[in-house]
Amino acid sequence: MADPVRIPHRQREERRNREGSITRKVWKWSLAALFIFAVIFGLGTADADAASAYKIEVNKSTNKLTLYKNGRVYKQYPVATGRTPSLTPEGTFPIVVKFVKPGWKGIPGGHPNNPLGERWLGISVKGDNGRTYGIHGTNQPKSIGTYASNGCIRMYNKDVIELYNLVPKGTLVHIHSGKKGSTSSPKVKPASGKLKVTVNVANIRSGPSLSASVIKQAKRGTVLTRTGDINDWHQIRLSNGKKAYVHDSVVTLVSSGSKDKKNSGQFRKASGKVTINVWLANVRSAPSLKASVLQRLAKGKKLNLTGESKDWYRIRLSSGKTAYVHKSVAVKR
Repeated sequence: MADPVRIPHRQREERRNREGSITRKVWKWSLAALFIFAVIFGLGTADADAASAYKIEVNKSTNKLTLYKNGRVYKQYPVATGRTPSLTPEGTFPIVVKFVKPGWKGIPGGHPNNPLGERWLGISVKGDNGRTYGIHGTNQPKSIGTYASNGCIRMYNKDVIELYNLVPKGTLVHIHSGKKGSTSSPKVKPASGKLKVTVNVANIRSGPSLSASVIKQAKRGTVLTRTGDINDWHQIRLSNGKKAYVHDSVVTLVSSGSKDKKNSGQFRKASGKVTINVWLANVRSAPSLKASVLQRLAKGKKLNLTGESKDWYRIRLSSGKTAYVHKSVAVKR
């Protein structure tokens, strides 16, 4: 594992100096601006929306980092990963902290002996604060493309600066070893009904994956015919009769078949944990695909189980509220 990242002393001094020079007038203006922003947009919403446009994939078998924007490959970079396979964790983790010129073991940021390079994008593994594992630069550019790190993902400094400027906090990072056949492929569950596109432009894909090719696009308000569900994807039938896929985050169910009307069913008491097993799962206010989305959770997140029906898990959030996740996006442990 990498050592915890520290904010450089110089940055702390500069921050204190700037704060000490702020006039009361500017301070009041800043508070007013923050209040207006919070009222109009809601704090955190803008970051969440921006983060949902980007996703990062790290393939340890090829030492490549791929950046997706709105489901399409946007950039690809060579990286270095752990010296042994177990050092770099696998799974899907959010970026929770970002630093310019991070310090390391008393070595100030920007120093030639600092192995973290120019930027740090910390990921939360098992709920930590993003100071242990991260995507960062390097003072050993020859190591890029090899297995050399203590668990973090190294990039060329110019590449990590570019990535840092592109992605916001909240962006999901999916790390895997690229092994084929290591897990069984989930099957499409038959379903019916109509889906309406809720974003300006939705990508229609050849398969239930962000890496699948985009075969066409649909504008906001377009109604699609649903034929099945697989994890957080819907299988649809195009006008030419061919099958395609659309992600759950860009559509809403406007009508359902007889099978879906029974989805909520009768809940029986249950206990234990359920674990999110897709990149990003919708947590809903009721056991229905029409219900409002309360929040979205990343793969690996564990939730307290309170009940179970044929197709839904009833869960208790950290706030104490009751919510629901579909069984296609979570697994009972």
